[in-house]
Amino acid sequence: NAAACAAAVAPGPSNSPKTLYDHALKALVGSLDTKVASLARISRLPELPRNLLIDVYEKMSQCDSLKDTLLEELSRLEVFTRLVRYSPARSKLLHIVASLMASKKMLANRLSEAYIGRFGVPDDLDANAGDGACSSSSSSGGDGDKLGPDQLPSAARQDDRARELLREYSKLHIDDECALSLASTSNRKGSGDQRKLPSQNELNGITALGLEELPAEELQNIDMGLRLGSFLSEAGWMQESITVLACLNERLKRLPPHKYWLEMRLDCLQRLLYAESAHCNFKLAQRTYEELIELNRSLTDTVPSQLVAMTYSQISAMYFARNEYNNSHMWSGLAMRVLKQSASPRIAIDVLRQAAKACVVKRDFSRANLLICQAVRRAREHFGCKHQKYGDALLDYGFFLLNVDSVFQSVNVYIEALAVRRGIFGNMNFHVAIAHEDLSYAYYVHEYSTGDFSCAQDHVDKAVNIMKNLVPSNHLMLASAKRVKALLLEEIALDKMADGMDEEDLLLQSEELHNFALLLSLEVFGEVNVQTAKHYGNLGRLYQTMNRFEEAERMHQKAIKIKTDLLGAFDYEVGLSIGHLASLYNYQMKKYREAEKLYLRSIDISLRLFGHSYSGLEYDYLGLCHVYETLHDFEKYLQYAHTLENWQILRGQNITQNKSSYPAIEEDFTIDEVKSKFFNMSATTSS
Repeated sequence: NAAACAAAVAPGPSNSPKTLYDHALKALVGSLDTKVASLARISRLPELPRNLLIDVYEKMSQCDSLKDTLLEELSRLEVFTRLVRYSPARSKLLHIVASLMASKKMLANRLSEAYIGRFGVPDDLDANAGDGACSSSSSSGGDGDKLGPDQLPSAARQDDRARELLREYSKLHIDDECALSLASTSNRKGSGDQRKLPSQNELNGITALGLEELPAEELQNIDMGLRLGSFLSEAGWMQESITVLACLNERLKRLPPHKYWLEMRLDCLQRLLYAESAHCNFKLAQRTYEELIELNRSLTDTVPSQLVAMTYSQISAMYFARNEYNNSHMWSGLAMRVLKQSASPRIAIDVLRQAAKACVVKRDFSRANLLICQAVRRAREHFGCKHQKYGDALLDYGFFLLNVDSVFQSVNVYIEALAVRRGIFGNMNFHVAIAHEDLSYAYYVHEYSTGDFSCAQDHVDKAVNIMKNLVPSNHLMLASAKRVKALLLEEIALDKMADGMDEEDLLLQSEELHNFALLLSLEVFGEVNVQTAKHYGNLGRLYQTMNRFEEAERMHQKAIKIKTDLLGAFDYEVGLSIGHLASLYNYQMKKYREAEKLYLRSIDISLRLFGHSYSGLEYDYLGLCHVYETLHDFEKYLQYAHTLENWQILRGQNITQNKSSYPAIEEDFTIDEVKSKFFNMSATTSS
């Protein structure tokens, strides 16, 4: 039959005739339909070797008439997990899931429901339903997704899977004699969990006797939860990932102490923390963080270094998403300290990326450049230029370039990152929406001087539309995309007003979007948060445009105070808000002496951080020239007119010669060399 033919000609290590294989594959899928006889054949497809099965499913995902059937097949946990465990099929499986989800075939939901229907702990099903944990809302029931008796994995296969999971945790201990335990933190309130972890004395007694391994079936179930939860978050379906991993976490907490129990709990929790933080579910993320710290407070045993490094890095990412940059920077530094030469490429890249982002927001650009360049290089070499990990690294590199005023290069890097993500996930995807928003903002900064915001507007509209389809209307990620759209509407209105057109409607739309983002930020983060301060600043600029000057002044003053309290007097964000208030005083409120002081403060911050060719200096120099011309202080007017002229020459040279204050580091370093340079830079900076 067609399946046997495909198996016979499947490309292998030798140079088999690929054309014949393709013809056989096409014939097999072409012979499938929704009739009873064909469905019986489809149900036996999982008997194929995995390298053939993934190709058949990929071909089926390209045929609209077979997508419902494919959905039913892949909703079976054993079938899907078998493919998730097969690394060479990863990219194809991501494409298949993206194709089904784009066609409203909700595979991610079906899989998460099937998992909690089978493995959810009954006592917690109702209690945790509202938190996206072990909800029992599955319509498929507990066993509806299981394979028939003739298709269940054999005992030998279960044992193989169990041994593979144990081997993975054993590998974590290799060359790890200096592994560190989770860092202690300040006293905190209990997490509300009434189950008590083993005491240190109990643990010491167990350790002395040696811990038992779990039964093979239990290990297989744990492995299924870890792999399924991680795949769903990797594929951009964060809520479904949270559901699976939270359910697994509850299951792990109820197991007695066993070999690798600490590693399994940490592994599950750090994966869960990633999904919760990426989805901006900070209440759940805080609870997960507290569970991680609770493990440390109860246990002083050492854990594998790369698992600790990844855990630290995820904690840093949580604080980064919450705009708590000092904590994010601290935890990323701890992750770098624990990272070892033996870490897997994936973990090393993720730790480097997160540490780089934390350095960017702390304006530690030299170290950020070192880290992100190494992350991009490693991602490209180990995974290739079409892999998600490379796209992730590019997105973070674009963030670095934008923050060091290499705006043109940033736009190009974001364009490539978006292309990688769209190539993997298609158009209707969480990760793709984020890439559209990031590119839109980079275009907004790049096109600010030209007034042509068409590219920025195109990408932000796509980001907003995708998010509207994927997240609730009050979600932070949707608010973030709307904030960028509001900035663009304001600039477009300004340009049209300059041409004599009345664009009050655009300004009112912008105000509505800004207020939406501000209120949500206040609800989630509170008043004293960098993100809230940014929203105040955005409203200040808008009210300045709308001739509501007193309101604009109050908004800018709020932004400056919050940013200064959180970031210090010489941070870039502080300088930005100071410059905006200076502009208001200068051009609208006629407070020239106050404007002069603010411009000089803004210039001082810019020179400290970026040097004499920084693009933002233009507006401050022009503003000072206007102040001194109005005050008839012609000596100072000529001084800053000359400074502005020199800036224009220097800026032109840098653009022509494509110069950057932080050129890409082409040299490839080992992890130990990166760490040495990283911490030596830190010592040099702090001294």
